[in-house]
Amino acid sequence: MINTADFKKQIAKSFGQEMRNHGFKGTGFEYKQETDDFLIAIYIDPGRWGGSCSAGFAIHPKQVDKNSMGKLDIRKISSYQYEFKMGLTKYARCEKWEYADDEATNLKTLNKILKAIKSKAFPVIDKFKETPNILESFKVDELKNFHGNWSEKTGVSISTTDVRFAWAMTLIFENKKPQKAKQFAKWGLKNLGDTDDDWFGKPDFDRVLKNSSH
Repeated sequence: MINTADFKKQIAKSFGQEMRNHGFKGTGFEYKQETDDFLIAIYIDPGRWGGSCSAGFAIHPKQVDKNSMGKLDIRKISSYQYEFKMGLTKYARCEKWEYADDEATNLKTLNKILKAIKSKAFPVIDKFKETPNILESFKVDELKNFHGNWSEKTGVSISTTDVRFAWAMTLIFENKKPQKAKQFAKWGLKNLGDTDDDWFGKPDFDRVLKNSSH
């Protein structure tokens, strides 16, 4: 069976052409798009040990300008730093596609990957582009059973925690919808663990709640 480098050589041109047809730019296994509010990435993710790959997508709200490592430069941020990373299934376990030895079979595999991207990732990306977007429709009480509710809304899994999502929503709505930001901040503080006083997002919860009291 061929390795990841050879698999990439066989499918990269066709993958890139299809992504560019949908307004994405990039090379290899990763393509990006930008809107006024979001950075968007679609990618093929090689298996750690070779022999197969999965695919996913990630979206980063531009209002989220920091993470646990500190300040982010939105102009240079890498897709692995995007706040919302999502798979192409409802559950965290990703669908895998095996490499083959011949190019024709690998191009057929690419067609299956593209079909999954179009049926799963594109509809969610469209929900982020809508006005109002999907985040504006997400309510605090949906943080209960967060992953189940997110999958129900979108059809895909998301790689984050309920508290981390509440923190991101606090930053996203801090300026444009302060009361919504306050609701998420309040929930986030309430659901931090007993040992989370030094959690990086807690000061943002505190600040939003303090400012909203004035």
